[in-house]
Amino acid sequence: MNLDTNVKTEYFCDDKREAILVYRYHGKECLFCLSEKQTIYFKRFYICKSCIQSLPALQVFLARVERERASERNKKDNSPRRKKALDRLHQVMKENPEASQKELAKILGCSPAWVSKLIKQHVKS
Repeated sequence: MNLDTNVKTEYFCDDKREAILVYRYHGKECLFCLSEKQTIYFKRFYICKSCIQSLPALQVFLARVERERASERNKKDNSPRRKKALDRLHQVMKENPEASQKELAKILGCSPAWVSKLIKQHVKS
């Protein structure tokens, strides 16, 4: 079966096909260099950061994934509910310039944490 004695393997029994399946055991080691440091799980395999940096196509893919994640976060930030709450907060802040976040939350009928998130969003925009 061309199995090296140093290769870790896993064995599974398939009763339907009456077969024994042998798979190479993939721990948290890099698929390419077998390093276990700074590995990332990617499409059923672990790949270390240094190997990722040496693979341009994979870098492009990971950059696209990060951009998509960022755009998903931005979509959540721009929900109609959040926009409406931001508008209400802005109005209440104009009417009550000295009010604390706790007081603003009481006026708006929401939690102080939500007011804090809205203020952060307001500062960003």
